[in-house]
Amino acid sequence: MADAYQQPEVELSAAEKDLLRTELDKTEEEISTLKQVLAARQKHSAELKRKLGLTPFSELSQDLNRSLKTVTETEAFQKTAEVASATSDTVKEKWNDMRNSSLFKSFESKLGTAYNSAKMAASTSIDHLAGAARTPTQTGTPVGEEAKPIS
Repeated sequence: MADAYQQPEVELSAAEKDLLRTELDKTEEEISTLKQVLAARQKHSAELKRKLGLTPFSELSQDLNRSLKTVTETEAFQKTAEVASATSDTVKEKWNDMRNSSLFKSFESKLGTAYNSAKMAASTSIDHLAGAARTPTQTGTPVGEEAKPIS
């Protein structure tokens, strides 16, 4: 790329330079015309999209849906989906077998018993603590009497 910016080794005649300048001017004019045509086409495209109700979001959504469809139709995706489905079925089957086993049922029963025992113990402890927290003045003070300050 650095070679493109170096001076040519061969000197050009004035006629050759004029010819190259003319060609350069013509090329730059064509580029300018193409930019104008492109801008006009982009404006026309935007107008058509507006009339059709196509928003950038809907275009993005369509592109994503097309991409997703392309991916899901690939052979690799199909094989992966089949393997995942088979694995899922196997795991479900093994899980159900395990849940129906006597060992699991025994463990589940023991765990349930331990949970209920702990729940009862916690409930009893909370009731005991709540009873101990009540003071005799709270339970013995009749409603309507006011406490008199100690002088």
